[in-house]
Amino acid sequence: MLVMDLRLVEIFNAVMQHRSVTEAARALGVTQPAVSAALKRLEQNVGFVLFRRESRHIVPTAEAHLLHSEAVHALAGFSELEDAAAGISAGQRGVLTIASSPGPGIAWLPEIVSRFRRDRPATQIRLLTRSSDNVRSLVSSRAFDIGIAEPPFDRTNTVLKRYRFRLQCVLPASHALAAHETLTPDLLEGSDLIITPGSRTSYAAISRAFEASGTPFHPAIECEFFAIALNLAIDGAGICLVDALSISDTLRRTGNTGALVVRPFSPCVFYEVGVLKSNVGELSVLARQFLKLLDEYTMPHLARF
Repeated sequence: MLVMDLRLVEIFNAVMQHRSVTEAARALGVTQPAVSAALKRLEQNVGFVLFRRESRHIVPTAEAHLLHSEAVHALAGFSELEDAAAGISAGQRGVLTIASSPGPGIAWLPEIVSRFRRDRPATQIRLLTRSSDNVRSLVSSRAFDIGIAEPPFDRTNTVLKRYRFRLQCVLPASHALAAHETLTPDLLEGSDLIITPGSRTSYAAISRAFEASGTPFHPAIECEFFAIALNLAIDGAGICLVDALSISDTLRRTGNTGALVVRPFSPCVFYEVGVLKSNVGELSVLARQFLKLLDEYTMPHLARF
């Protein structure tokens, strides 16, 4: 089996282009004897003569022309391979699969993914929306690069990051409660509350806050995701309690920053998600860069202690 030496092919290509051993050596930054020796080795490898000397010039044989045609394609392919390797190393190429629980997956990950890929147009991103249970259980199978899910986490989950956001109240600017700097369960009594369902840990925390204050907890609307709760509030259906990042993204995107106001809820109730990876292997360069952007994006909205 013939094994081609890439360096010999590069030297051969230079000689074919310049039609001169001297000029090829100058272009490659090597000595003339080194080029001549390389051509001799290549002829030994391929088993046929590449150049014949006529007077002071070298003339390619018919076989050399055929070989050169293939060499050009091979070198172009290798150049593409080098570019691909450089792109992968720099996090500019590759496939990144992110599986997220619906809250982040619907409300704020789309913008992060869009920003990420805008700077990396050669990448392919797969954004999957799964339940937190699904994400937590599938992360060990390496079905995706990064998982974003709500707690609880167990010892089988490798948690890279935890993001904790304070829940805030979103209500119409014309609402009577908008005059208050902070909203409490007793102030919210009798208002149409929009709450996410009991499967969320935040729902249980809100319920306990109302119970501790002796205020009846009877939400007017229950919906699955923060994004839906925000859209209901935008349409005037009531007051919703949503994480700070979802509020910021949704209001800015929908242009409702003036029609609605945001007020802290007291006592503090938090929404938490974790960033998970498989406990086998390391993150790709692309995944590490995505996590860096995720950090930058979420940092201004994280709960302070």
